[in-house]
Amino acid sequence: MLAASSRRSMLLAKQLTTKSMAGRGLQQRTFFGLDMLKSFLRGDKDKKLKVEEIKQNIIVEPTKIEPESVPEVYVPREQTPVSYSIGKYARLADGSVMAQWGNSMLLTTVVSEEKSGEKQDFLPLMVDYREKYYATGTIPGSVKRREMAGTDAEILKSRIVDRIVRPLFPKGYCNDTQIIATVQSYDIDHDPVVLAVNSTSATLMTSNIPWNGPIGCVRVCAVDGRLVCNPTFKEKQRATLDILYAATANRTVMIEAEGHEISESDMEKALRFAHEHIQPIIAEQEALPRKEKRSFVPMKVPEDLAAAAKGLIPELQTRLSSLRKPTTKPQRQALENDCYYFVKQQLFKTHADLLLANKPLLDSVSHDIVQEALRANLLAGIRVDGRSTEELRELNMETSLLPIVHGSAVFTRGDTQALCTVTLGHVDQGLKVRSAINDNDDYELKNAMLHYEFPPYCVNETGRLGGVNRRMLGHGALAEKAVVPLLPPVTDFPFTIRMTSETMGSDGSSSMASVCGVSMALLDAGVPLKTPVAGISVGLVTGGDIYDGQAPITDYKLLTDILGSEDHYGDMDFKIAGSKDGITAIQLDVKLPGVPLDILCEGIERSKATRLEILSQMNNVLPEARPINSTKVSSSTIVQIDPSMRGALIGTGGSNIREIEAASNCTVSCKEDGVVEIFGKGGENIALAKELIAEATFMYRRGQRVDVVVQQIMDFGCVVVPKFAFGKDSAMDKSKQAFIHISEMSHTPIKKVSDMLYTGQTLEAWCIFSEKDSAKLSIKALHHPVTGAPLSDTEALQLVREREEERRKLRSASGLSNDSSPRTHRNPSRRPRHSNHSPHNSS
Repeated sequence: MLAASSRRSMLLAKQLTTKSMAGRGLQQRTFFGLDMLKSFLRGDKDKKLKVEEIKQNIIVEPTKIEPESVPEVYVPREQTPVSYSIGKYARLADGSVMAQWGNSMLLTTVVSEEKSGEKQDFLPLMVDYREKYYATGTIPGSVKRREMAGTDAEILKSRIVDRIVRPLFPKGYCNDTQIIATVQSYDIDHDPVVLAVNSTSATLMTSNIPWNGPIGCVRVCAVDGRLVCNPTFKEKQRATLDILYAATANRTVMIEAEGHEISESDMEKALRFAHEHIQPIIAEQEALPRKEKRSFVPMKVPEDLAAAAKGLIPELQTRLSSLRKPTTKPQRQALENDCYYFVKQQLFKTHADLLLANKPLLDSVSHDIVQEALRANLLAGIRVDGRSTEELRELNMETSLLPIVHGSAVFTRGDTQALCTVTLGHVDQGLKVRSAINDNDDYELKNAMLHYEFPPYCVNETGRLGGVNRRMLGHGALAEKAVVPLLPPVTDFPFTIRMTSETMGSDGSSSMASVCGVSMALLDAGVPLKTPVAGISVGLVTGGDIYDGQAPITDYKLLTDILGSEDHYGDMDFKIAGSKDGITAIQLDVKLPGVPLDILCEGIERSKATRLEILSQMNNVLPEARPINSTKVSSSTIVQIDPSMRGALIGTGGSNIREIEAASNCTVSCKEDGVVEIFGKGGENIALAKELIAEATFMYRRGQRVDVVVQQIMDFGCVVVPKFAFGKDSAMDKSKQAFIHISEMSHTPIKKVSDMLYTGQTLEAWCIFSEKDSAKLSIKALHHPVTGAPLSDTEALQLVREREEERRKLRSASGLSNDSSPRTHRNPSRRPRHSNHSPHNSS
């Protein structure tokens, strides 16, 4: 009976749950009388519930929604017009904008729960950027012909939008929020990422969600020595510097940059150029119509509790500065835990009842007060590990750690440690990057890639292995941008290069440790880098209200080589990588609503000295690239064949080339222009492959010395084949057979061919005629006509030319035209053979 009642209760709850309609505006609530509910749970057959009775007892309480205007706004931009259609599409979302720039169109929507779920002190923001295949008029190549999970490129672009908009949400706003940016139409000359950022800002500005925008975004490239804002696709391909820049009217929020060793001064000029060009975008968004922002209730801290917590700051400052370098991360973590315990212990003495009933409040207050104490120390120039604000942690480097791996290195900076490896492969093993906006079968392979891993043990935690999260993709992409500009081109170094970085310990800026470690692993593998590359992270701590994005920042400290705790409690993580000659990659992440550009330029200058110091120590360990170890690394060799012999090399269905690969243990690829690439380990294997390729593509060439073997003796000459083909099936191939006439065997007359040659005899001959499947050789052309002494190739060629000149003169003397072919010329003095007037038939 109890089980039946439970099942009925579940059924009732499932079928009659209150439904939310019209975006939470219209709600339908259903109630039942007590007697009817009891009858249903008992299963009383005499008092069955009827549908009509249920309907009569339904009470519907609709909530009226005042219709909001749905304006469509067209906003012109300086160069190319951009239109924002606000609220016209996806009307049920809290905010929606269809933005168009050129022929690129992107729909951005934002939805935020009106109330946060569990009590929390962070913003659960999810940003998804998606590219639809129909945006380019193509059908997906997947099995089901539909878009699948987000690609790596889409995830990286989602991270860009997330990092830009997240710092501008107000403090204490912790409601679940989701932003979806979908590329609906793609124009190759109008960057959808720039459009996604600007349309997301416009969507948040025109929605009722609290947000302290607007933000403007541009892409700036250095093309042919000049700065170009929002370049075309072709201009971007020629660029030596590519910056994606986002900012408010007076503060920078995000930077993504990659370049070919750009000087610090040129980088600063490009950033200021970008900041100038976002001002019209921000002005356009300021003019957009807006909804009234919804109110929210942040986690409130009672005034007496806040005062009690602030009174603990001096003691916390003393405790946090008690360690002296060198320190380890476990020591600092233990110190921070002691500080948290101290705060909670002191607050419990006066506010036990409040804090026992509200654990999130206790955790939030403890975190904030420890953060405030640590930041106060940093502003005073006191770091938790005892270093100065410009001091680098101790470095340690190892190379050739793994004996079988092509190249390996371990880079250690403090407690941050990265194991980096390099594997060299065939150029055809490159990665073919495809996406909805780039699904061309002729797309160039990506022959250099860097994969970053962050296993749980690197922070002394347990967790699930497998898969790649957004953070790993982002860190790997940044390190890849830093290293790739210094790699040799594929034409000079025909390998696919896979670089990996496995974080073995994380205590701040593991991505920059990856840059340093991968650079050394590349040199260890024998990759001729233009110059080594290193990276460093610069942090920032500011005084005053960090959530005030308008007040000028006057009290601040830049921190070189930040720790994990300085990253967590600080305001900025400014990663800068480059060589001794300039910057190759930059990434800026901020926690406060932007950083003034002047402070960032100061950070760029600060990073240069530290980068050069790291490069100096790297150079002491491994000053240049090692020679490639042929026993570990497969090498590549190029062989040129006659394009007409490509079919002979490949064979029917690829049979010939597979036999060559199996015999030589090499990979062989042949292009249409006759360029054959051999890729394999060991010089012997490559030499064997070259020999087999030469045999498969052998053809007689006029004016060439060849080693042949007599295959068949005839009365008027002999048939010969190349030495490698004698006794094999290929000896029956017409293209391998050649003929030596008896008159070409010796300068002195011979009666029988068998008097001079025998079957199986090896000899040298000179090719005097060659056409498809037909060749004539000469033995006497390689011997002096008087002395019989052997001739060199040059002498033999001269002798053949003299003989041809004598024949030309004889033809001229007999009335033959020099321009006529002896095969087609007919002597007009001779009559046809079938004529009755033939001299042999005359009486």
